[in-house]
Amino acid sequence: MRKSLLTIAAAILILFCSNVVFGFDPMGPPRALLSRGQPSLGLEYLYSKMEIKMVGPFGWPDMDISDLEINKIYANFGYGLTDRWDVFGRLGVAVIDVDHGENIANASSMIGTSDPSLAIGAGTRVTFFEWEDVSVGMLAQVSFVPFENFKGNPSTLFGSPGTMDSEIHMTEVQIAIGPTWNCTEYLSVYGGPFLHLIDGVADVNLTLGGTDYPDSLGIEQSTIFGGYIGAGMRFSEHPNIICNVEFQATEAGHALAIQLAISP
Repeated sequence: MRKSLLTIAAAILILFCSNVVFGFDPMGPPRALLSRGQPSLGLEYLYSKMEIKMVGPFGWPDMDISDLEINKIYANFGYGLTDRWDVFGRLGVAVIDVDHGENIANASSMIGTSDPSLAIGAGTRVTFFEWEDVSVGMLAQVSFVPFENFKGNPSTLFGSPGTMDSEIHMTEVQIAIGPTWNCTEYLSVYGGPFLHLIDGVADVNLTLGGTDYPDSLGIEQSTIFGGYIGAGMRFSEHPNIICNVEFQATEAGHALAIQLAISP
């Protein structure tokens, strides 16, 4: 069984690493949380701030986008395939905001804030081994958000008034490996390193002096690896009600996530 789980985990790792990704999502403990046949239903919230790199638009030099904020709210649905392997899906909304003041020196200051956009995702957790109150496992997850209908910030470029229409498509993947320590029956601590890649596509149309300049831009990663730490609190055993609070960080960004899950 252990060899089968390791094979599954390796296959998931290869699959997810073949996609270039963007951003943060709530993670939770890097281990299976559900028993075989056990379902779960939950709510999740995440706030993140980061810096990304955008390939130079309209032939300009590449630019760094600072203080890019993303807020996400998800409904989470989980199911235990075995006692050491579970899967989950997500459905929710996300909003992205590009800080105008922090990016005043480049064209990204014109992007502004998106309308709430549909966010979907899925993932899996695997427990590799357990020893007394400590377990070690892996979490892998992927999500997709098309950010549309940005409220842009009009600006002046080259002495002419300009506006920018934007649409940003993001795929997100995180892969974490680490321990979970059950301190007591009602409190656990978890965390570890995670893989964090960044990429995406931004379709923009700059209107300058009455002339349109459309372009499609690549969004590139500023860093690959990060780490996170969290705590899980059990409020009830029947039904099982657990709340996870965690902090994630890379060299180029950070996030705070809260998860509430209920399972029979």
